Amino acid sequence: MKKSLGWACLLFALSLLGLFGLHTIYLGKPLKGAFFLLATWAGLWALTQVLILPSPSIPLVIGLALPGLWQNLVFTIPSPSLPLVIGLLALPVIGVWWWVDLFSLPRQTRKANEQSESTRR
Repeated sequence: MKKSLGWACLLFALSLLGLFGLHTIYLGKPLKGAFFLLATWAGLWALTQVLILPSPSIPLVIGLALPGLWQNLVFTIPSPSLPLVIGLLALPVIGVWWWVDLFSLPRQTRKANEQSESTRR
């Protein structure tokens, strides 16, 4: 079946601007799409652990902004867990991959169409 660039762009836009990998699944790369999905959720989970939940990094931010107040705060940060580190490292990888896919969707669509034509013959 011939792939449409319009559908690929629409799926890229609808799936939170490509972060969930629906466009890659549509273009015949389900493993890449699954990686997008897992890495995005790992990164979002890590961000909630660091930024949104009550975080021990808040005293660090206050201390950096107000050095005089730094001495009055108790500064304890637990050692980061492996899932947290993996999630935070996944974010820049997904970010770069997102930009690459944004500009290479036409090429990816042509390549998917060429591969589907070669398998039909």
